[in-house]
Amino acid sequence: MRSEQTKLKLFDTAVQLLRDKPFEEITIRDIVANAGVSIGTFYNYYGTKMDVFYQSYSVADKYFADTVAPQLQCGSARERIFLFFDYYARYSCEISGIKLTRLLYSVDNILFMRNAPNGMVDTLKHVLEYGLSTGEFVTRGDTISEMADYFMISMRGVVYHWCIANGNYDLRGVTNRFVNRLLYAYQA
Repeated sequence: MRSEQTKLKLFDTAVQLLRDKPFEEITIRDIVANAGVSIGTFYNYYGTKMDVFYQSYSVADKYFADTVAPQLQCGSARERIFLFFDYYARYSCEISGIKLTRLLYSVDNILFMRNAPNGMVDTLKHVLEYGLSTGEFVTRGDTISEMADYFMISMRGVVYHWCIANGNYDLRGVTNRFVNRLLYAYQA
């Protein structure tokens, strides 16, 4: 348990540093000094400075499994999809913030397309399965995984556009309108 706390402390410290200065100016020495750990401790958990920021995916998956999924137990499948993606947009703009989100939205990021068990995408799949079971949604020949992929690819595109626009519009509002349009493809 203590090792997980140390790993998260390094992550939280790096994210806080990113709020205050550009990624390029942050060093591993900055991270360990602000976290109060040794460089050796850093390398027990992460191989590079970027690896610390990639920890965002584990943190986000845990957030969606522990915080978001329980909120998706009531309402229609359509309402649950809207709520899921509202949390997704809120996470990007309010929790991660524009600087971290921009850093992670890179073609060099091999973790961008991951699907961790019990993570964000699995949470979405459960909502889609619920919608299919109630008859609110139809597959149109797609698997649940393909449906989830279409939604995530589309919404990642919305977040990417928001990053390009330097966060200069209401991501949650645009996400809501975009999800409304996407849902037409699978409505019964």
